[in-house]
Amino acid sequence: MDPKAYRLPQHVRPKRYDIELDTRLGVPEFTGRVSITLDLGEPCDLIELHARDLRLFEAQLDGDGQTHPGDVTLDAERETATIKFGKPLPTGSATLHLRFVGQLSRGMEGLYLASDGPEQVICTQFQATDARAAFPCFDEPTFKARFAFTITTAADATVLSNGPVVAVTPSQNGRSQTWCFAPTKPMSSYLAALVIGDLAGTAEETVHGTPLRVWALRGKEHMGQFAQQYAARLLPWYETYFDVPYHFDKYDQVAVPGFSSGAMENSGLVLFRQTGLLVDPQTTSWEQEKYIAHIVAHEFAHMWFGNLVTMQWWDDLWLNEAFAEWVSMKAVSLLSPDYAIWDDFQSSKSGALATDALETTHPIYSPVATAAEANELFDTITYVKGCSVLRMLEHFLGEPAFRAGVRTYMREFAERNTVGADLWRHLQEASREPIAQIMQSWITQSGHPLIDVALNPDSHSLHLRQERFFSSPAAMSAAAQTWTIPLVLRFEDAAGVHELRQLLDTPETRIALDVQGTIKWCYANADEIGFYRQRLDGQLLAQVLANLAQLTTSEQMGLLRDQWALTRRGDQAITQFLDVLAAMGASDKYHVLSQVVTYLHTLEDLIVETGDEPTLQRFRAWVSRQYGPKLAASGLAPKPGETRNIAQQRIALLDALVTVAHDAAILDQATQWADCEAADPAAVDPNLAPLFIRAAAQFGDEARFERYVHLYQQRRAAGAGPHQTNRYLQSFPHFRSPELVRRTLQLIEQQIVPQEGVGGLLAGMLNRKHTQLAAWNYIKEHWAVVHALGALWIGGLVQATGQLPVTLRQDVVAFFDAHLNGEAQMSYARALEAMDQLAEFKTRTRDDLIAWFAQQDKP
Repeated sequence: MDPKAYRLPQHVRPKRYDIELDTRLGVPEFTGRVSITLDLGEPCDLIELHARDLRLFEAQLDGDGQTHPGDVTLDAERETATIKFGKPLPTGSATLHLRFVGQLSRGMEGLYLASDGPEQVICTQFQATDARAAFPCFDEPTFKARFAFTITTAADATVLSNGPVVAVTPSQNGRSQTWCFAPTKPMSSYLAALVIGDLAGTAEETVHGTPLRVWALRGKEHMGQFAQQYAARLLPWYETYFDVPYHFDKYDQVAVPGFSSGAMENSGLVLFRQTGLLVDPQTTSWEQEKYIAHIVAHEFAHMWFGNLVTMQWWDDLWLNEAFAEWVSMKAVSLLSPDYAIWDDFQSSKSGALATDALETTHPIYSPVATAAEANELFDTITYVKGCSVLRMLEHFLGEPAFRAGVRTYMREFAERNTVGADLWRHLQEASREPIAQIMQSWITQSGHPLIDVALNPDSHSLHLRQERFFSSPAAMSAAAQTWTIPLVLRFEDAAGVHELRQLLDTPETRIALDVQGTIKWCYANADEIGFYRQRLDGQLLAQVLANLAQLTTSEQMGLLRDQWALTRRGDQAITQFLDVLAAMGASDKYHVLSQVVTYLHTLEDLIVETGDEPTLQRFRAWVSRQYGPKLAASGLAPKPGETRNIAQQRIALLDALVTVAHDAAILDQATQWADCEAADPAAVDPNLAPLFIRAAAQFGDEARFERYVHLYQQRRAAGAGPHQTNRYLQSFPHFRSPELVRRTLQLIEQQIVPQEGVGGLLAGMLNRKHTQLAAWNYIKEHWAVVHALGALWIGGLVQATGQLPVTLRQDVVAFFDAHLNGEAQMSYARALEAMDQLAEFKTRTRDDLIAWFAQQDKP
């Protein structure tokens, strides 16, 4: 058995932690003392709890009117401390006291120094199993307890914790202050949190009795207004939806200058990357605003689903994350319908479907033994597939029944731990539908179905058949898989558009349609709510393409995505996909156009890989012909009073014409706008500015690179908004010359790239042909730097190596076999599978790709 799979015994349970910490900026060591009120369920002579990279002293236990000294033994592999007492301890209440010393983490987990250039705070990230690196604790979700922090730090620092401040006491010499916080409501250890630094907050706003504030480094707090206002709108919506008041004593949101993920839902003290919380209205794009609204909503949802009601163990992590993702999307779609956030979601869903089509995917519910296994579940299957399945279930049951089940579930399990079956039971009781049967097929088996849809026009019936969809032409399922699919399809006849619901739980079936006249078109995944792919027969596909305007935006995106997936696995030639792509380029939906341009970038990479320069030039000319007139109609610059759809279309069109087609005249204009932004970041539309800067970088020389590095550092030092600063950080991988690729990687070594930006930079470089080899060599040569990014980024970067050419496969295997040491095994397997599939796909499609574009030159 893996020592890290060890679970603590259940007969000793914490009820309250009183934690004293002394930690200060500039001092790598921290010291502390913890008193843990315990409930001893049976007589015992030892107590086990978690501790990692801590030295423990002066262990003693107060109980039964006596003080019992204890001897501490640390187990580094299990990450535990065992305190042995001289005689058995009686059952009942007792208090364990420990002193400890630790070091601030060099990564972004535990108690660590978060920094970005001159900006620094001390903060925490405890999910999944890193609270044990900050203080000795029972570091498993089931051990809920109250946490009361007392923090001593420098006199000029502000301290935030989960509970409200009770008192701030200066030291006699005036060099430090001690902050005392009220105890929290019962919660799991991974939800405890601290932030220490030069912080300032927005004015406190009380909504339904709950104080709300946004905190940031001093001078940036005014950028928290949007997030605070959005949280103020969300709170009453969530209270109404769950029919449960907000549970904790306050709700603080904090932007910190170094965080491994987007945000973390600590109870009453949510930590964010600065880009996920702060908005400068003059330089933040609409897409960035939507992202912030969504991430604020996601973390706030966890206060109910995850914090008030918590999973029993990490194998039900999906329940926390998938539900928070789904209900936050639902909340934002209702509070801000103009965001069209479910259409945005289709891009995330595409990634989830692609990952889930690999043989190396995992079920939504996956058994978890170790922290490494838990960390691998923070992926697109858990978040996005899980969200999609819940959305599909709610759509099938109807909102009232689904909501009723959620409400009774919340009431029964408040301040407790649950498993997935508990939610299914409540939903089943509320809906009287076979929820357990439906969810069993979606949660416990890997993959997703492909539904074949064939029309019999004579009988007005559809023949439906399901099978597991794999992205590899060679993949075979070990056994036939069947899903219970809440199928919803739309079709049009002479009487109009109709919707039909069918629970498909057999390998195939026939559905008779009630049709007046003839069927004009049929789409078998209404609004793309179902998590499955469809393969329309030739007649249905032709009808749908002839009636694209009748499809919703999400349906158009789903159609194109499924056509690409069928091409990738060899069900149809790439020429058929190109025909569909050309037809859908005429769509007037900006989401669809953006998706089309994403595929143009993919096609560009494929054509470059062929080495056929004439085909590459034909491709660029074709892109210009297809999209040049659309840009000419909308204009290169925003116009007063234009619709949001036109404004967002312009971004996609400029991307296609500048970065793909290499249109010289438009590139010249884009470069001029990039230079205007450099002089005045508010002078250029914030929706277009990042594209202009990236485009200028793509064709830029050393002088432009050095100017961009200077601008990035200058804006960061001045405390500029994170989005106008990061425009430049995100541009560096777009410079093409080998020397500037090398210089980009040097920025990591020079610590110009902040630690939170290293993973994203390397992942982006692994996905670009001109940078991927240099990025791979950097990862090999600087593995210690990569490893310090933490488990989430290790897995992400390992999986991104799947984009490397198959000629590097042996090198990848040799390196990861020697260095992963059991980490990121799922990501490693996915990387190799993706690499093999991509190589096969390039070989299979090369000649057809060249031939199709040769045809486009003919009159």
